[in-house]
Amino acid sequence: MSSPPQYGRSPNPFRRGSFLLLQDDPPLAPKGHGALASLIRERSVLSQERSGLPTPRDEEEMIGEDVGEESRERRMSAILNAPHMRSMRLIGSSNPRYRWERYWKTEEELSCMKKSIREYYERTNSLVQQYLYIDRLLDSSLPHDLLNEYNDMPASAFRGVEIPATISEEHHSRDTSNGQPAKPTRKVKRTPKDIYRPTETTPLFSGCTDDVLDGEGGDGGEVDGPKPEIPWLEDDQVDSDAPIVTLAIYVNFAANVILLAGKLVVVMSVPSMSVLASLVDAVLDFLSTVIVWITTVLVSKQDQYRYPVGRRRLEPLAVLVFSVIMITSFVQVALESVSRLASPNHEIIELGIPAIIIMLSTIVIKGLCWLWCRMVKNSSVQALASDASTDVIFNAGSIAFPIIGFYARIWWLDALGGLLLSLVVIFNWSQTSYEHIAHLSGYSATADQRNILLYLTMRFAKTIKQIQGLQAYHAGDKLNVEVDIVLDASTTLRDSHDLSESLQYVLESVPIVDRAFVHVDYASYNLPTHLQQQPN
Repeated sequence: MSSPPQYGRSPNPFRRGSFLLLQDDPPLAPKGHGALASLIRERSVLSQERSGLPTPRDEEEMIGEDVGEESRERRMSAILNAPHMRSMRLIGSSNPRYRWERYWKTEEELSCMKKSIREYYERTNSLVQQYLYIDRLLDSSLPHDLLNEYNDMPASAFRGVEIPATISEEHHSRDTSNGQPAKPTRKVKRTPKDIYRPTETTPLFSGCTDDVLDGEGGDGGEVDGPKPEIPWLEDDQVDSDAPIVTLAIYVNFAANVILLAGKLVVVMSVPSMSVLASLVDAVLDFLSTVIVWITTVLVSKQDQYRYPVGRRRLEPLAVLVFSVIMITSFVQVALESVSRLASPNHEIIELGIPAIIIMLSTIVIKGLCWLWCRMVKNSSVQALASDASTDVIFNAGSIAFPIIGFYARIWWLDALGGLLLSLVVIFNWSQTSYEHIAHLSGYSATADQRNILLYLTMRFAKTIKQIQGLQAYHAGDKLNVEVDIVLDASTTLRDSHDLSESLQYVLESVPIVDRAFVHVDYASYNLPTHLQQQPN
C-alpha cells in the first residue's frame, strides 16, 4: 500500500538525491533550446541535492532546524568545556589500577617463612602500602582541584604581544577597562603541606570506604590487611622552624654542654682510654648540635636571588663535613689505644665513685633525650634522637670496659675497649659519609622509589599515551625527577601545559622529591632531552 502524498512539503533533499542517483537520465530532445535549459536546471538542482545544499523551496523550513542544531551544539560545548568536565576529560574519572591487596602477606604468614623469604615479602608489603597510597591520592579530588585552578584565563592570553618601540624602565601598574588599577594576582601557595592539607571534604583514609579490602574484614572488625601509607610522609610532619624543633635543639645543646663538662672532669681524674673515647664523642656531639642548629637557621632563611631553589643541600653537606671530623678524631683515639696496648705500662685503671656517677648520669640524660626527641616528627630532631640512642650504647661501653678490667684485674681491657669503640664509630661514620658523597654526586634513586614515581605518572591521567623516560637522581638528601610523557598531537597548548604542570606538582608533593621536571612530547620517537655533557 502506497503512502498518501505529502502536500505542501517537499521531500527530504538527501533522500531524494540518493533516490535520483538510481534513476536513468531522461532522453534529450534532438533539437531546440528548451531541452538545453531543462537539462541545466535539472543538473543544477541535482548538484545541490548531492552536496547537501537545500533547494530554494527548502531554505525557509531548514532555517529553524539550523537554529535548533546550533543552540544544542552550543549547550553541549558549554557542558564539555565546564571546569569540572575539563578535568574529567583530561584526567578521567577512575583510572584502572591493580588489586594490590592480593599480594599482601599477614603477620601470621610472615612468621612461618624463612628469614630470606620473609624479608622479600616484607619489602613487598611495604611496596603494596605505598602503591595503595598513590591509588588513594590519584582517586581523590586533588588532581582535579589542581587542574581546575587554571580555568580562569585572562583576556590577554588570547591577544598578541604588543612590543613598544622603546622599553621604559619605569614600573607601570596594570589598569582595568574602567581606568582603575587592577588588583594584584594572588599567588597560589604550592608546598607539599598545602597540597596534602585535609579539608572538610577530605575522606578519612583509615576507614574502609571503598572496595580496597574486599573479602577481608567485611564484618566491620579490625582488618589485618594493607593500610595505605607512605613511609617518607612520617619524616617531616613538623616544619624546621616550628617551636618544638627549636626547643629540642636547645635541650640537646644544654645536655651536651653539661655532659661535656662532667666527662672532662672524669678524664682529668682517671686516664682511661674508654672514657677518653667517650669524651671525644661528647665534644663531637656538642659540635654536631651546633652544626644542626646553624644549618636549620640557614635553610629557613630564603634568598631567592643567591639561592633560587633554596639551601636544602646544606644539610647533607654539613653532615659530610661532620663525618670527616668524626672519623679523624676517632682515628687519633684508636692510635692512642694501640700505643697504650704496646706500651710496657700495665697499670690497671680504677674508676672512682664520682666518675661512675657522672658516667651513669650521662647514660640517663641521653636516654631521656632519646625518648623525647623520637616523638618529634622532624628529620633534624630525628637525627638528634638517633645520635642520643647511639650515645647511650657508647657510654655504657665506656663505663663497662674499665670497671670489668678493674675487678677482673685485666690491664689491657680498658685500652682494648677504647680501640673497639673507636673502630665502631669510624665504620659507622664512614658509611654515612659515603652515602652523602653519593647523594651529592647525583646518585640514582632506588628501584622502589623509581617504581613508585613511575606508577604515579602512569596512573595520573588517561590522556598520557606513553612515558618516554623517567630519571630520578639525588640532589642532596632528596630527588630530582625528570619525566618525559607523550600526549596526543591534537592536544591544545593550554591542556598540555595545565596537565603537565599538575603532574609536576603532584610529583613534587611526594616527600622524597625536591624538584620535578615534566617534558611533553607528541611523538614517541625523539632526540635526547639534554646534550651529552660527558665524553663517551
